[in-house]
Formats: sequence, C-alpha cells, structure tokens
Amino acid sequence: MPLVSLVLLSLLSISELDKSLNREPKRVDEWKSVLSKLNKDERVAGEYLLTFMPLKDLKTLPTEVLIEAAKLSVSARKATSWGSKLPHDIFLDNVTPYASVTEPRQSKRTEFNQRYLGVIKDTKSPGEAAQKINQILFRDYKVTYNTRRLRTDQSSPETIAQGMATCTGLSIMLVDALRAVGVPARVAGIPSWPGRGGNHTWVEVWDNGWHFVGAAEPDANGLNHAWFAAEASQVPGKNEMESIYAVTYRPTGTKFPLVWAPSSTVYAENVTQRYHKDGTKLGPRLMVEVKENGERVMADVIAINAANGDQCLKGRSLGPNADMNLHLMAPAKENETYEIKASYKGKTVVTKAAVKGDTVVRINLDKEAKPETIKALENYFGGNLSEATKALSKASLSKASWGEPQKKAAIQAFLSAPNESLKAEFDAKVVKTSDRTAPYLWRKVGEKPETGWGLVIAMHGGGGAPQEVNDREWQHMFNRYYKDHPEMGGYIYLALRAPNNEWDGFYDAAISPLVERLIHQFVKFEGVNPNQVVACGASHGGYGTFVIGPKIAYRFAALHPAAGAQSPGRTAAENLRNVHFTWAVGENDTAYGRIKLCREFQTLWDSLRAKHGGFDGGLEEKAGKGHIIGDSEADQLTNLLQYRRESTPKKVLWTQTDDRITRFYWIETPKPVTGGTIEAEIKDNEITIETKNVGELSLWLSDQHVNLKKPITVIRDGVKQIFKVKPSLTTFCEGLVQTNDPYLSTPVKITVK
Repeated sequence: MPLVSLVLLSLLSISELDKSLNREPKRVDEWKSVLSKLNKDERVAGEYLLTFMPLKDLKTLPTEVLIEAAKLSVSARKATSWGSKLPHDIFLDNVTPYASVTEPRQSKRTEFNQRYLGVIKDTKSPGEAAQKINQILFRDYKVTYNTRRLRTDQSSPETIAQGMATCTGLSIMLVDALRAVGVPARVAGIPSWPGRGGNHTWVEVWDNGWHFVGAAEPDANGLNHAWFAAEASQVPGKNEMESIYAVTYRPTGTKFPLVWAPSSTVYAENVTQRYHKDGTKLGPRLMVEVKENGERVMADVIAINAANGDQCLKGRSLGPNADMNLHLMAPAKENETYEIKASYKGKTVVTKAAVKGDTVVRINLDKEAKPETIKALENYFGGNLSEATKALSKASLSKASWGEPQKKAAIQAFLSAPNESLKAEFDAKVVKTSDRTAPYLWRKVGEKPETGWGLVIAMHGGGGAPQEVNDREWQHMFNRYYKDHPEMGGYIYLALRAPNNEWDGFYDAAISPLVERLIHQFVKFEGVNPNQVVACGASHGGYGTFVIGPKIAYRFAALHPAAGAQSPGRTAAENLRNVHFTWAVGENDTAYGRIKLCREFQTLWDSLRAKHGGFDGGLEEKAGKGHIIGDSEADQLTNLLQYRRESTPKKVLWTQTDDRITRFYWIETPKPVTGGTIEAEIKDNEITIETKNVGELSLWLSDQHVNLKKPITVIRDGVKQIFKVKPSLTTFCEGLVQTNDPYLSTPVKITVK
C-alpha cells in the first residue's frame, strides 16, 4: 500500500479524522482542542498522527506527546538543507511519529532535538546525518548492548537509565534520535533467522530511498553495511516469521510478527525482496557461543571435523556486548559432525555437534548445581527443620560455588518450598501480618505470558465509613471500576479490601508490609512476574496509593492514584524517582484540598525531575470533573501494564517515613527512622552515598549494579571505603528470604558503617 502523500492527506475527508477520534468519544474534544492550537504545518502532522493512531494511544497518550511530535518534526524539517526536499509522505510516516513499536510512550524528543540538531544542521543529506548520530548517540549516553537489559522493547528513557539494551531497544533509541532532528527513520527486522532462529532488529533511514544501518554499529563504509547484510540477502521470505519487515505508522494490512509481543498489532511493509542481492549463496555454518554465569564470554575455541581431523574453526567467542545473533562462525559441511573445545580462565569444555544448515553450538562453562547443593537449598528454604539440619544446610551452601546454575537452583527451591501459613491465606483469599488482616478478590485476564502474569492491585474508595459502605466500594472496584484488557498480555486483577473501616485504612504504616506479603503470595503460588506489579486506587484507595507507592516503590512498575492526594508527612515523593507514577483528579475536586494538593505535588515533581532526572509521569487533571472521575479511569490499565519495574536502578533516593521498611531497592538500613534520608548513585564501580539520620547501612549488589570482579569504592558522606567482594550463594539465599523476590536478591552484601 503506498504512503499517503500530503496532498492526499489534505483531501482526506473530515470524516476520516472524525472516524478515528470517535473510537474514543471521551477524548474527541480534548484532541480537537490540541489541533486548534497548532499552526498549519503542525496541524497537518497532528491530524496524520490522530488519523492513524493506535486505539490504546488514542485513549491514553498524553496530549503533550503529540504536540511535541508535531511541533518538533516541523521545526526540525526547516532546520536543514535537505529537510524541505523530503517527500511529504515519508516525512509524515517516518519523522512525525512519537513511537516505533510497543515501547512505553516516554519521550526524549525535546532533549535529542536540543542536543543533536546543531550537530547535523550542516550535513548534506539525511543519510550523512544518520551516520553521524549513530556514531555519537550511544557513546554520549553511555549505552551498550547487553542482554541483562530490563526488557526487549525498552523506551529511550528506560535504555538510558539502565545504560544497556539489546538490538530492539537500541534501534528504538536511534529512531527516536533521528526523528528528533528530522531524519526519516523506522525500525526494521526479522522475527526469526531461517534455519537457526533468533530475531534481530535494525534501523532503516530514508535518503532518496531506504537504506539500513545497525543501531550502535556504525560502519566506516556507510549505510547498507552491517554484519547481518549477507544473511538478510539470503532470507527467502516464504513465511511470515522468516521475512524482513519495516515498521509503518499508517495501517498497511501487513503486521510485524513481534516475538516479544505476539498479540500486538504493529503495521509494516514486507521488504524482504529489497534486501536480496546477486551473489554466492551462503552454505551451512558452524556457530559457537560460550557462556559463564549466564553471560557470554570471550573463550578460545577450536572446532575440528570428527571424521578426518580437519580444523574447521579457530578463534575467540564473542563477549556480552556483541549482538546475541552474532557468533564466532566458520563454513562447515552439511551432515558432518564436529568436535568443539572451548577454554576460558582455566575451564575447558569439549562437546560434539552435527551440522544441519546454520548450526549454533551453545557451551556453558558453569558446573551444574551439585545434588548436595540442591538438597541443601531445599533444606534451607524447607521450613520445619531442626536447628542442626539448618546449620548443616548453611555449612553446605557456604562451600558451594556461585554461578547461574546455582542461582536458578536457589530460586526454584525457594519458590517450591512449602509455606503452609502463606498457602492457607492464599486459599482463603486473605493476607495477614501480625497486626493487619485484609481479604481480596481476584481473577485472571488473558493468557499467561512466558515471563509470568502481571499483577494489578486495586484499592477501593470509602475509608472512614460503615462496614457495608466499604464492602460495596470494594465490590465496585472488583466488578466495574476498571475494564479488563486481555490485549495487554495476561495479568491478574486483584481488588484489595481495606483491613478496617478507618479513614486511613489504606495508608497507615502497617499496610505496606501487608502489600508486600500479598505480592509474595502471587509470585509463589500463581507465577506472577515481580517486575510487572502495578498498584492503583480511587478516593480512599487513591490516598493509599499515594502512601504505599513511595514507601515500597521498589516493588512496583507503575502506580496510579485517582481522586486522592498526597498525605503530607507520609508521601515521600523523592522515593518515586524510578517508578512510573501518574495521579488523576477532577479540576473541581476541592474537598479536603485535593486539587490544591495534587497541583502542589506536580510542582514538587517537576523540581525533583529537574534536579535528579527520572520521575516519569505527572498530574492528569480532569477538566470539568469533580470527585467522581470513574468513566475516564476505566481504561487506565492499558497504560499501567505496559511498564516493567526497574529493579536495579543506578540512582536511588530514599526518605524513610516509618521504622518498618528496612530495604529499598539495593539499600538496607536495619534501624530506619522517620526522616532519615539517603541519596545513592552508582557510576562504574564507585558508589556515592549521602545520608542524614541514618546509622549502619548495607548494599546488596549484583553484576547488574557493578563489576563484582573489581574492587568497589564506596564514598559515604565524604568518607571512602574500598571493598573486594566474592559472590556467595548463601548471601543470595539470605536475600531471597529477606525480600521474597528473585530480582532483589543478590550474591553480594557489603556493610557501610
């Protein structure tokens, strides 16, 4: 399907735009008001985006994202000598869009525009501009390829915060940066390489035709040169998974089969034929990958033909910063068997493999967890054991090696261990702590993803009211307040009943431990993914989210209180730096100072963001609404469920508001006090910590925080300490017991006095 030109767009009947807007009647006036504030050229861009906007975005996209996209795309086009020469259809579909695939709609457009427009202003073509930005973008933001990234389809802010991404996240970031300066760009890729599998993503750039480039892989030869070029030229395109696609914003009738989000609809063009070239057909290849502790390493590899002893391959396997689809490889003979030897730091593994087409041999240098280690782990987490047995288990674990197999065995033992009291609560649909008991209702929505269920914890209105009132509000929260959205991937929807009928039933100091135990129930017994837990609530539940969220922000991917407000002294805004947080309130909701408090919180939010970075989200003020804003909240889960928790942030702000929460991300304080503050940041292997009213603290660290093989420098309040550490299975198990969360558990703990 050809792209829609500007001329054709201008002839689009008003009904086309209206037809699109009417898919979400509640926002028609809001979107039309946005268009009325744009100039002529910006309005054309805005109308294009709204005409073809995905329904989820039409419902949830903040208006400022569209305004930014329309304004900056038009101004960037005018800033270069080649911008005005771009075909209008190419400009509209590949410069104006605010997103590429399924990534969270978190924009860096203004920042990228301000940083790079001057850099490429005098380039002679969009291709030249693209190459220049690809050379400096990832270096400037200190972003590298790494499979330890949070998820596949990261937004640019998520990638920058972690300092890492795989090919899809890198491609999204490069497309964002290119569009910000007026370069037409789009994500392209293949769902599965023929024969050996594995998906790959890259970027296409328009320069009098489409050209390709690997994100963070600039080539001195220019565009259309990349390690995957030869393989792409051989793709037959005989089925949808083994074809090459380039993303479009407009609907085309062709969908990109996204392996990380198979139920999502992202339109594309099938461009397989454009990558075909005349030349020698690639024969079968032997490819070798070597891992230690779950990470690829540069091992010495030799492969010989087992039949005649001829050497097929000799070299060094690729490390963690090379694309996962790229391997040490060499031509091989079909149906021949090869013996492969890999050596790394005194470890050697020998294996055999028969070649059938492109064949990937994956070698793991780690020794599998020993039976005695597995038994010790089962005893460690087993519960009703004698002190002597526990002591023997700990002694055995202290002698065990640390590696990926041991980590997996520990997690499996932890999740499988019996916990009768917790199971009894779960079966009764109730959660208990020493001083609180709360029932809940729950249901499954959609199909369970491979990574585990998402979990939505929703809290009802009411509060200081009779039992029957709170019960009615609870039932309403479960049955009607939020709509189910199975298209967001499978999740569990849970409505939590307040443990009492007090005015602060959801937000006294005792509730956060209760919510942590609730999450533990569903991680253990229903396979919930701890990185996809979100919380929300209305009125009484909104106030609760404003308090619970900051207290245990490290448990959540996203938070959304509605028709509530901050509770001074209980809501520590700075704790929310690393979690997506939005709050909604009606502009006429003046009772108890709600609208005033919410606006003040936005002012504080803006100042914290300017000072520390992070703080994604903001106030959603509902025009014309009072305290009841339920209709506009019904689809809120489509926004919340797209986020994933950042469990290992490099910068943490923690203000303590009680003496119960002793752990916050990777920082532990055994004796927290109200008003204690911590600001900690990791840069390479140096950790700087500023504290106030905080005694002894400990840092729980993994190789996602620092390089554990090197000394770690900690500077606390100006005093430097240097630690040499050794990862320990025992420490990891202690972390599991403390946090009930595999992603918060680490093999290293250091105490900073």
